[in-house]
Formats: sequence, structure tokens, C-alpha cells
Amino acid sequence: MPLTQRGRVMRVFWVLVLLAIGGVMAVVHSAGKVGVGYAAKQLCSGVFVSGLPARFVLDNDIEPRLATVPLLSQFLTTDINGATASARVLTAQAEATYRAGYGCTLHGDIAESATPNPAAPSLASDLGAQSKSQTTSAQHTATPQALTQIVDDAFAEPSGGGRNTLAMVVMHRGQLVAERYADPVAPSTRLQGWSMNKSLMASFVGIQVAKGDLALTDNVAARLTALGVPPKTFAGLSEAMTLKHLMSMTSGLDFEERYFPGDDVTEMLYGHGPMWQVPVGLGQRHEPGKVFSYSSGDTNVVSFLWQNTLGDEPYIDWLQREVYAPLALTEPLLEPDVAGYQVGSSFANLTARDWARVGHWWLDAWHGRDALLSQGWQRTAVTPGDSVGGANYGLGFWLNTEQRIFPDLSENTFYSGGNSGQFVVVMPEAELVVVRLGLTLEESKSAMAPVLVALSDYFSKQVPAPATKVASALP
Repeated sequence: MPLTQRGRVMRVFWVLVLLAIGGVMAVVHSAGKVGVGYAAKQLCSGVFVSGLPARFVLDNDIEPRLATVPLLSQFLTTDINGATASARVLTAQAEATYRAGYGCTLHGDIAESATPNPAAPSLASDLGAQSKSQTTSAQHTATPQALTQIVDDAFAEPSGGGRNTLAMVVMHRGQLVAERYADPVAPSTRLQGWSMNKSLMASFVGIQVAKGDLALTDNVAARLTALGVPPKTFAGLSEAMTLKHLMSMTSGLDFEERYFPGDDVTEMLYGHGPMWQVPVGLGQRHEPGKVFSYSSGDTNVVSFLWQNTLGDEPYIDWLQREVYAPLALTEPLLEPDVAGYQVGSSFANLTARDWARVGHWWLDAWHGRDALLSQGWQRTAVTPGDSVGGANYGLGFWLNTEQRIFPDLSENTFYSGGNSGQFVVVMPEAELVVVRLGLTLEESKSAMAPVLVALSDYFSKQVPAPATKVASALP
């Protein structure tokens, strides 16, 4: 082969090699934009909100999650500087900053100060207060062995591991009857509920509906117009869409809930703009009310509409007065986006005991025992949808319609669920609330069904006793 021809072949070869390398690097960079956003946000919240060691957050949350994308975790570098956690993958970088009362915000302003997660008040001084919640009782220190074994089973690792249960709390008839934590998590550790925030948002909306500040029949386009949102922001939005469509995940918006680089949900959660604007800017895929399509975007539009009913009051002040104080919650942190709107789809951080208090709030409302949330509202929130694919979802809650999800539990069982195996399960007839929090990459490994069945069977054999009203909103 003549040298000149060989040279041309080699040049073509090296061009192809460089193009291939460039293509790989471009993919890694695109994935990196999502990866650094996730890493910075989770590291910030894990350290400053949950009070967990940075190495624990990296080893058990960030690196396993990023390892699902080839080469991403290998290029990742992270740092904590003052109140800010940062992450970098090649040329992609992101920062998340902590602010007292608000937690961590991705791409937000630098905080003036950072305060690690303070220890929650002692059991005797707060959780047992007669004027507030009786969620936790000293009775659980004498947990029967059979019940202890059920809870222990929820922490047992399957072959190959990956379950990673961090906390579990069981409440029966208003009493905390069992709990367990995996080191370094403790009762005072706030843990992220991910999509369990959607159920919280449904309850916040319920409060405002009772006050007449919102209605499920509210027209979304009309609400946005009244708020002064530029029409081009929601130009493709159906004029028929209501608040109920958003809360039932039947908005029909062309929003994809796939967690891949460049997808709608990753752009929303880890991009630089107000989160609610991403879904309303995508236009319609279906007519509202016809098709169920799980969408964190829908909930963040709900959050925007809810927060705009609060006037000039900061949402953290409203939550403190309307929810935290009545339920005796121990300093939850519900985090905002860069525009200051609470990320209703994802970013709520509560202790396991507080998640249990919230679960019992929903239980009380279901039974008509709560003054803050009406029985009518909570029953509506757990009524199956009639859209295509929507039978197992209500308004912010997952349902056991026709016992499809948990065949051995009552059809009235409902739950709040979140990414990585977060659960607050409410069994109304059994007066039972079960909280499970963890870092389970393959969510099926949380294996909640046998644990819930075992708990249901255990308590069905106990002598009935009057249920204690836990979440009392008013005297």
C-alpha cells in the first residue's frame, strides 16, 4: 500500500477515533449536567439538613445513583465550602446552598450562615406533651419480640444487598409501638421523602380549599392569567385544565417522567429556572382528565398555585402556623427552587417520627377526627381516578384499589410513596400507620408488602382499644 494512501487511511482512522471520543464525552457531559445537579443538591441536603456525614451521603446515595450512567461517577468530584456543596463532572458543575429555615436550593444564592441539623427535642419534653401529639409513647420501649422481629425483617438485606432501610416507625391507635434506625440515622435525623411531598402538597391545598382560597374546579389558565403570568409561558395549555386535573396527574401535559439526561423531569429538578414553568411550557399531549400520567411537573404547578394563595406570607411561616405547630412536628424543612417556590414534587425533609405524625394526620382525617383536614377532603384525596390508567391514584396519594398493589391488605389502604423506597402507609380500619425510609436504588428491594402484611396480621390479633386522636389541629 503506497504511503500516501496509508496516511489517508490513518488520518480517517484517527478522525473516527476522535469523533467517537468526542461523542462519548458529549454524552458524559450531557449526563454530567444532571449528575452534578443531583450530587450537589443531595450532598447539601444530606449534610446541612439531615446532619449526615458527607462520606455516608456520597457512598450510599450519590455514587450508587450516578453509577447507573457509564463513566459518570468516575469523573465526579465534590466539595463542601461553608454553606455550599458543589459538584463537577468535566465541564459541568453545580452548587447547592443551605439557608436556615429553607434547607438547600440548587443554583441558589449563597447563604449567610449554615446551621447543621439541630437535635430534636427530647421524647419527654416534646413527643409526649399532653397538649400536642401523642405520636410517640414510652410504651414502645417494651416492644414485644414478635413485633420487634417484623421490624428487624424490614432491615434484613437480600442476597446481593441493596435494601438499605434507614428508618422505620410503626404507630397503632395513636401510639408509637416500634421504631428502628440504621446508623448514622437517628430519631432526630430529617430524611428526604421525595414524592411523599406530593401527598403533603395535597393536604396543604386541602387547607386552602376549606378556606375558600382554592377549589378543585379552578381553571388553571385563568389562575395563571390572574397572577400576571405572561401568556407565552403557558401558550399550549388547554383551557379546560383544572386544579383537580393537575392533582390527579391527568393534566395531559406533554411532560415525561423519565430520569435520563435531557428529559423533562431532570431539566425541571436540576435546571436553573422556576420548576413550575417547565411543564406548562410543553403543551398538551392529551385532553385533560382522559389519561393518567405520573408527573412531578403537575405537582410543581400545583405548588405554584397554592403558594400564590398565601399572599406576602413566606410559605415556611404559613406551614409553621397551619401544619407544623398543630401536628407538633419537629422542624421539618421543605425546600424551594431558585424562584422561592416550594418544590412540591420532591423536596420535603422530616424525621421518621414526623412522617408518622403526618400519616396519622391523614388517618384522623379519613375517620373524620381532624379539624384541619375534613373527612370529605381526605376521602376525596383517596378516591380512585376514572381516567385511563388512574385507578390506583387519587389526589397526591397511591391507592390499593381492588387490592392491586397489596393483595393481602384492605382496599382502603392508601400510601404516600417516594423515590428510593420511601413509604408512609395508612391502614384505616386497622388504625395503623407504617413509615419506611431508605436508600433503595432498586425500589422493589424495599419489599414492603410482606412487612405490611405481617404488621396487619399482628395487630389484628390484639385486643381492640379506643384510637387516640393524634393530629389535633384545634383544642
